[in-house]
Formats: sequence, structure tokens, C-alpha cells
Amino acid sequence: MTATTKKLTFAEYLKYNDGTDTQYELVDGELIPMSLGTLMHSGISKFLERSFDDESAFRGKNWTAQKFSVGVRSPRGGR
Repeated sequence: MTATTKKLTFAEYLKYNDGTDTQYELVDGELIPMSLGTLMHSGISKFLERSFDDESAFRGKNWTAQKFSVGVRSPRGGR
């Protein structure tokens, strides 16, 4: 006998919360835990956040950059 788990839709993935700090990516309907980012990832993230905030201020817009926490669809064939 084989146990099967229900595959998640993209909408279900966006709402998913297992009560931990683990971030997941959705691959073919399955949740895959993401590894922690490196120091370089953090630096790039901060650079982009500051650049966006600077450009927003330059244009006189009341926009703000937040920590990247948006789900994005990307093809991952064969994984």
C-alpha cells in the first residue's frame, strides 16, 4: 500500500502556514523546504530594498519596500 498526499494548488500554497518559520517553495504541488539564504543573498536583498526606497523618495512616492515574502511561480522541470 502506498500513502499519497494531496498536492497543493498555488492558492493553497500562498495561504499555507505550518506554524514554523520554515519557508517553502511549491514544486509540482509539493512543499519543499527552502534552505536559508547566504550572507550574499542578504546583502543583495538589502541593496534592492534600499534602492527601491531611494527611488521612491526621489519620485516623491509614498511607497515602501518590505522583506521579500511573495510567492512566485517558476518552472522546475524534473525536480
